[in-house]
Amino acid sequence: MKQLQFVKRTIVVAVLSGGFAPVAFAAGLEDIDIELKGGTLGMGGEINYAINPMFTVGLGLNTFTQNLNQTDSDIEYDVEFKLQTFALLGSYHPFEGVFRLTGGLMLNGNKLSETAKLTGTYDIGGTTYTATEVGTLKSTVDFNAIAPYLGLGWGKSAGSGFGVTFDIGVLFQGSPNVSMTANGTAANNPVFMAKLKAEEADAADGLKGFTMWPVMSLGLNYRF
Repeated sequence: MKQLQFVKRTIVVAVLSGGFAPVAFAAGLEDIDIELKGGTLGMGGEINYAINPMFTVGLGLNTFTQNLNQTDSDIEYDVEFKLQTFALLGSYHPFEGVFRLTGGLMLNGNKLSETAKLTGTYDIGGTTYTATEVGTLKSTVDFNAIAPYLGLGWGKSAGSGFGVTFDIGVLFQGSPNVSMTANGTAANNPVFMAKLKAEEADAADGLKGFTMWPVMSLGLNYRF
C-alpha cells in the first residue's frame, strides 16, 4: 500500500501595492516614469506619477506561469504555477530623492493547481482507497484575494532618463486556502469527503509559515 503524500508547495506571491486616492488632474510627461522589473513576483511593469517630490502613485502588473510534470511516490503530478497580480502603488520619498517607502494593497491572482494521476491503493485520512475510488485528485492553493504590502526601495529617477530600481518588502497574504476534489467512485461518500477535508486542513497547516511572504525585485525605469 502506498501512502499518499500531498505535495505541499507555496506560491511566490505577492505584489507591490497601494490604496491611495486617484490624482484629480492630468499628468505631464515630465512627472511620469515607467518601469520594467523582475523578482519574486514574476516579471512585470509599473507606471508611476509624481504628485510632488515626496509622493508618487502608480499602477503595477506582475505575471508568470510555469507548467510542471513530475512523479512523487509513484504518483504523477501535473502542476500549474501561476503568478498574476495587479497593484495600485503609493510611495513616500522622505528625502525627495530615490529612496522610498511603499505601502498599500494588491489584487492577488496567484495560485498553485495540481492534478494527481493515481494507481494502486492509497491512505487518505487513515483509510485505504483504490485509485478507482479516488479517481483524479485535484488540489489548488491560493491566498487572500486582497492583501497589504509594506516595503522600501530605490526607484525615482533623478531627473529624466534611465534609472535602476530595487525594492524589498513583505506581502501579508494571509493563511493559505487549500481545496481538494476527487472524481472517483467514492466522491459521493460522506466519509471519504470528510477525510479529504482533513487532508486539506493538514496541507494548509503545513503552509501556515507563508502568511507573510518576502518580496524582492530589480528593475529598470525611464522618467520623461
